This record gives sequence, structure tokens and C-alpha cells, in this order.
Amino acid sequence: MDKSINDIMSCNVISLSSTASMYELHKLMKEHNIRHVPIVDDNKFAGVVTQKSVLAKVMYLLDIHGSSHLSQEEKSINVMSLVDKNVVFANASMPLKDAAEFFVTNRHGCLPVVNDENQLLGIVTSSDFVRLALKLLQ
Repeated sequence: MDKSINDIMSCNVISLSSTASMYELHKLMKEHNIRHVPIVDDNKFAGVVTQKSVLAKVMYLLDIHGSSHLSQEEKSINVMSLVDKNVVFANASMPLKDAAEFFVTNRHGCLPVVNDENQLLGIVTSSDFVRLALKLLQ
């Protein structure tokens, strides 16, 4: 099987701009039931925010400010403060085998796919590999 991540990536990626607030991000994640949100500015990939970083920040805010002030506090926090500093991304021609090894070896739940101009083309998640495994097992 000589397939690349281009064959399984999601191309209709829900993203936000770097000017968005944590409140907008949190709302978007809940509405669309997603765990990873790429940040894109001027059609350029700027990073990704994960559910893990959002949950950590929510727990911190709850501890400091309580639940009655959570929404207010989230509105004052820029998404760029939540961007994964160690984001790894790939190009669309990355072999599926290499991407699978990445997910097994690392603790990342997604792999944004960008082109040579740093434009976001799609995203591959561990769920994409589960769907691929299910398809192959049928």
C-alpha cells in the first residue's frame, strides 16, 4: 500500500484566526465536537490548539476565578497563548506508514498538513487512522 496522508486527511478543516479568544475557541470545539483547532492567519498556518491545552487552562481559570467568571476570563485570553509550542506538521505526500509511526511514537493527536507556502491543506488525526483500520478490516 503506497498511500500518503493526502489519502486520509480531512480537507474541510475548521480553523480560527489568531485574533480569536479562548471563549470563541472553546465554543467552536464544543459545537463541532473537535479536539484540535488550527490557527490560520492570512491563509498561513500559525499553529494548533489542542483540547488538552484548553482543559488545562479551564482548570486553572476555575481554580483562580471560579465557575461564575469562566466565560468572562475566557473572552480576555487570546488563542495564541494556547497554541502548542511543539506543533509538528507534515506535507501531503508523507507516507501513511510514517504518519502512523508518528502517532504511535508521539503523544500528539493530530498532524496538520501544510504546503510549501505554509498554507493549511488539511489535518490528520488518530481517528482518521481508526477509520482506515476499520475500512481495511471490513
